[in-house]
Amino acid sequence: MADMYDLNAIRDSFFASQRRNSEAPTVPDQQVYVDRTGRVRLGTGNEGDAPLSKVPHGTFAVLSRAQRLAEERRVAQRKLPANAYYEDTPGAEGWVYSITTEFGKTYVLCATFNGTQYDVRLLDPPMESVPKLDQHGNHLYKNGKICLSSSSGSGMPDLETAYSRSAVWALGVDFVQMGHTFPFNHNQ
Repeated sequence: MADMYDLNAIRDSFFASQRRNSEAPTVPDQQVYVDRTGRVRLGTGNEGDAPLSKVPHGTFAVLSRAQRLAEERRVAQRKLPANAYYEDTPGAEGWVYSITTEFGKTYVLCATFNGTQYDVRLLDPPMESVPKLDQHGNHLYKNGKICLSSSSGSGMPDLETAYSRSAVWALGVDFVQMGHTFPFNHNQ
């Protein structure tokens, strides 16, 4: 077995997982960990200096803007409404689309990549038409951004998920406008 601080063995463990498109190795002693001092190691090693943090083995990667837009176009053509278009006004780039809920209300929304995730903003109807609840009750920040998740930033990891969550949000806001609580959160 390789020394737990053998950087070549650590690299090989990452490469093997990445070739399999996996976040973890197939053999437990090939898992990469980080101890509390920031030292990177292979396998659990000496448990006396635990706790150890498990490191996902996925690829470190960021798509170029052109690659991201090409992927977004593929998603938009297959998954977003036919009325979706890319707005490329500087400072207001994003996918604009409208949806009509089961209750016949139309919402115009814009999904924007913020550098790490996709945010969705309500463009129409005007925010004043959304019930005057706290941000928690209608999941809409004062700046028009929809709270799509409980994670920091409230966005989604990809365009398809941002779109689908925004459609469910719109339906939920319809219920709020009818005097009910937002229907898609347990214990709200």
